[in-house]
Amino acid sequence: RANPAHDFLGIERSLSYYRICRERLDRAALENARILRADGRLYVEALEPGSVRAFHVYFPDPWPKKKQRKRRLLDGVMLEILAQRLEPGGVLRIVTDHPGYGTTIEPLLESVRVFERLPWEALPSPPPTHYELKYRAQGRKTWRFLLRRRP
Repeated sequence: RANPAHDFLGIERSLSYYRICRERLDRAALENARILRADGRLYVEALEPGSVRAFHVYFPDPWPKKKQRKRRLLDGVMLEILAQRLEPGGVLRIVTDHPGYGTTIEPLLESVRVFERLPWEALPSPPPTHYELKYRAQGRKTWRFLLRRRP
């Protein structure tokens, strides 16, 4: 609602979370927001380089077991792909509440030289997600990352 001139596309792999989001979008009757059930990695790989203004990755599945970590969305390769798909000056926002994921992401971000790390507050913050509100009320720590693609 705050940005009617911008289009928003949510991508969710889980059927149950996709349905929740779809129902919320239907109730909100937003003309500029859609949800797609897809594998985020495959979808982003298919985008044209430099074609996206912003990516927001909020509370991705942490796949906490050692054998599962290869399933995580964010790794060095995916961060490079996200950087390539962003337009110059485009931003990537990441939020997680999982300590293992949060501490793993940090050094990976340093390896993607095209990203400039900014304080979360450097740009106007998006509205908090349902999970963010829930976790904040529980006193859970979150890791927040704001990156901008260098021109």
